Amino acid sequence: MSTDLISQLQQNSLASPNGLNQDTLAVAGRANSRKISTEGRKFTMLVNGNEVASSPVNGEMDIIFVKMAHTPCRTLYDSTYTPGKKAKIICWASDARTPDAEVKDKKAPACNQCPHSIKGAAQQCKLTWRTAVVTPNKPKELIQLILSPKSCFGDEVNGGRPFQTYIRFLAASGINNNAAVTKMYFDPAATYQKLLFAPSAPVPLDLIPVLNELANTEEAQNYVKLSVYQEKEEEDMLADPVVPNVAPAQPAPTQAAPQADVVSEPVLRESTVQQPQAPKADVSSIINKWSVKS
Repeated sequence: MSTDLISQLQQNSLASPNGLNQDTLAVAGRANSRKISTEGRKFTMLVNGNEVASSPVNGEMDIIFVKMAHTPCRTLYDSTYTPGKKAKIICWASDARTPDAEVKDKKAPACNQCPHSIKGAAQQCKLTWRTAVVTPNKPKELIQLILSPKSCFGDEVNGGRPFQTYIRFLAASGINNNAAVTKMYFDPAATYQKLLFAPSAPVPLDLIPVLNELANTEEAQNYVKLSVYQEKEEEDMLADPVVPNVAPAQPAPTQAAPQADVVSEPVLRESTVQQPQAPKADVSSIINKWSVKS
């Protein structure tokens, strides 16, 4: 292939406002994954799993919520968490209510009937809420932020609110999630890792259309969607596809669209069997940029 042709092709790609697109990056194995970790009560930027920058312990960070899953999700692993050991997701629910259709071994017809949702269960499912955010100084660079239940539900604490309580506060004031620069910080009164949120500034009006467009991208959708990779069984991989000979399905009668459920704070059910008691777990400045790791 001639150098001139390569140069012409490169010029075509440079015409794209965002450079290489997500399809090209994904198939080439170069798709950037940006995520904010909150381990150790500090905000750490991870790119493809590698730490590139971090805030001080118990620091604060300004973000803008660009896209959010409409409900939390649940995941159940085949073993309890052990540092350095990879666990496999064996059951999951994208809406935190019923297992997804792809789950081969559903533990219950609904999450509120599952023994793994009982308080104190030895093997308990994990609830999280997935969001996509940007920082005010890099408003076109999406970052994934996954929130734990303690950071999602609860009451106001000295002007700060857990995630869902905060979004409800904005909604009650007629404010969209992407209209406010949000200060994110750790609850100083909590002995466990808990995030609180509060508005810190309005988003510039000329940035709102950019954020609306960003929310509709495939990247934003991927950040808020629960995707579980399942290895194919050997017999599934070897078997020839079978096309069933069935009659065309009759169209279902038209029904009114169901009303969306209101997602409330999940309540773990008490078991009828005596369970062992789990041990009790032991706004001022704003961070406008990451402190780059040396």
